Amino acid sequence: MRRRGTGSLFKALRLLSEIGSAEPEALRLTELVSRTDLESSTAFRMLACLVEEGFLQRVEGKRYRLGQRVFELGLIAGQHFQGHAAACVTLRRLSGRLGAPVTLDLRSGGETVHVGREGPPGAARLGPLGTRLPIGVVPGGVALLAAMSADDADRLIRDNERRYRIFGRDTSCILRADVDRARLDGFARIVRPRRPGVGSIGLIVPTAADMPCYALSTECSIGEIRGDLRLIAAVRTAAAEIAVAMAEASAPANMREEARSTPPHAAATLSTTA
Repeated sequence: MRRRGTGSLFKALRLLSEIGSAEPEALRLTELVSRTDLESSTAFRMLACLVEEGFLQRVEGKRYRLGQRVFELGLIAGQHFQGHAAACVTLRRLSGRLGAPVTLDLRSGGETVHVGREGPPGAARLGPLGTRLPIGVVPGGVALLAAMSADDADRLIRDNERRYRIFGRDTSCILRADVDRARLDGFARIVRPRRPGVGSIGLIVPTAADMPCYALSTECSIGEIRGDLRLIAAVRTAAAEIAVAMAEASAPANMREEARSTPPHAAATLSTTA
């Protein structure tokens, strides 16, 4: 429950989140009103305040994007969230082995955020680090939904219903079917009709926590997505390596040796072998 008197704060934060989700594109006032259901006059006043304080920039075409103040705060906050940086070596090695782009996503509420990515030369364009998407748009998000209870996953899908079409998800019914299949298969798969012959898979990064928050995704051919067990095994092994690396990076020095000798485990059905 929100505290009394914080309504304006939550509205301003919603505007920041929507603008961050659209990066590197900038958004117009009308687009923000449509995404947030705020009154135009309310959104305009809040945007003006955020621009004045440096949290947003107003750029050509009366569009808004994140400002320098957000960048500065991110540099400070980044010191406390270094765990995912430990995954870079594994991401690079997996991308080289598969000859395909790989992405590490972090769940943030009802969204996923790109926190790591690697791709071979000439690979399809990857979204920049920090890209925010409604959970379930990419296969890592589907894997994270499948690791939740059915009720929790359905709530997040309902909350994002209006946003899925913006990001290329045709219907929530298809997403629910993808989540159900991921629970059965032990990994998520997505086939993109707009890219014939190309699909993508996603697996959670195993964790000792109650609910996994990271997922690993890669592109592959339709033939591979239909049952190449070597591909699934390679991604699963990389996910386990990332879990160990992040645990070591975030643990106190005297606990790192213990982490090396303790295999990660998942508390969700996706931890089973495909």
